[in-house]
Amino acid sequence: MRSSHLRSSSVSTPLNPEPPGTARPRTTALVIDDQELSARRTQLVLRHAECQTLVCTSASEAVTFLGSVEPDLLILSLDLEGVDACGLIRMFRRRAPEAPILATISAPDMALAVRATHAGASDVLLHPVDGARLVAAAKVALEQARQHTALRAPDLNERHGFSHMLTRSPRMLRVFDQIRAVATTDATVLIRGETGTGKELVSRAIHDNSRRCDRPFIGINCGAFTETLLESELFGHEKGSFTGAGARRRGVFEMADGGSLFLDELGETSHNVQVNLLRVLEEMRFRRVGGQQPIHVNVRIIAATNVNLEEAVPAGRFREDLYYRLNVFPIHLPPLRERSEDIPLLAGHFLRSVAEDYGLETPSIAPEALDHICRYRWPGNVRQLRAMCERWVILARGGEISPQMLPTDMRADTDPDLPCAELSIDASLPLKAAIEQTTRRIERAYLHRTLERNAGHLRRTSEAAGITRRTLYNKMKAYGLIADDYRPRK
Repeated sequence: MRSSHLRSSSVSTPLNPEPPGTARPRTTALVIDDQELSARRTQLVLRHAECQTLVCTSASEAVTFLGSVEPDLLILSLDLEGVDACGLIRMFRRRAPEAPILATISAPDMALAVRATHAGASDVLLHPVDGARLVAAAKVALEQARQHTALRAPDLNERHGFSHMLTRSPRMLRVFDQIRAVATTDATVLIRGETGTGKELVSRAIHDNSRRCDRPFIGINCGAFTETLLESELFGHEKGSFTGAGARRRGVFEMADGGSLFLDELGETSHNVQVNLLRVLEEMRFRRVGGQQPIHVNVRIIAATNVNLEEAVPAGRFREDLYYRLNVFPIHLPPLRERSEDIPLLAGHFLRSVAEDYGLETPSIAPEALDHICRYRWPGNVRQLRAMCERWVILARGGEISPQMLPTDMRADTDPDLPCAELSIDASLPLKAAIEQTTRRIERAYLHRTLERNAGHLRRTSEAAGITRRTLYNKMKAYGLIADDYRPRK
């Protein structure tokens, strides 16, 4: 860290230089500082460097800004009153992962500077900020961010949205690439992923980007029907073929002729249905239930399941030949907990969308609440997040979503101070998943209190817990626990 006086004459070079004659996109910086004088000085320096600057005087105001703008750079004061600055840095890194963060501090504090760097700050500068030093640090941070973005996804800024899906996650960007690649063909696609991850959205994206886009897209949830009814839904039936069949009815294969057919929850079908499906997939020909005449169709099949077919096949629950016929081009959708950088983006989108539908003001999210939301494991994935945003829009009524508005299990999943008795059990999960979820919560609470009792000393903590230091380190990393947070402040 260095300290000197402001020298605005030395910082007239733009932050984002380009060769002469080319258009230069203007860099946008968000300054978060509750001290008016230091915020003003930083703003003047950045203006001299031809950088558009927005100033926020509180963390909650910055969170609101991040819901509507995407800054290229964040400059955060570590001296914000009543705020855990390192926790705020971690939250900003999740909310705006492409934007580097420069931290400023009014007095030398090496321990705090190290914690800020570990939390995600690119550099820590000492007030009063030297103008040339600030611009130089900003240029380095921006260049490193650009290189990182270029390696990860060359056109990331243009790919936040794709066919009604939003993401900043590298894993989901790879899914978008897979969709683009397979959409131009007629290959059968098998979409894998947990419930609520957006399998139907992916299937629609494949259809919408294919040459069949002007033809029908028909979807059916195979798990919602009994075996007899499902065959009728798939292939149709003739009049009088069974009790209640008062007229001829076309099935979804006929209705989707020339287009795409989305078969959801295919892993829940019976063996008889699987045999008939295999025949149709191979020949594109079938008979209606009770019918005699073969019907030929030209349909692109997109299937989806949350069943582990690699386990279902040897267990005899799913036909091996059908599995190979469907698994031509597999696409795996990661659960929301494995792409936490998308949570703020999706939450902001859902809050705005729901508020518009209900004719209400869009609420903001308190930084502490957003931290809980981002660290929650979301067993119901994107569908659960959408439903939760609907609840928050109604509760907040255009105000701020506070931690008290979050369900107890959401706070318990991330808040180690909640007693274990308050760790509610999600009865919608299978027993094994519920036990695993509750075990994680108890384990995190135990480690938090043991670290607290031992002042962050890793050897004593591992001995008290009866585990090795390597195991302790791995568990702390998994639960977002940092030893420095438990050590006495010097």
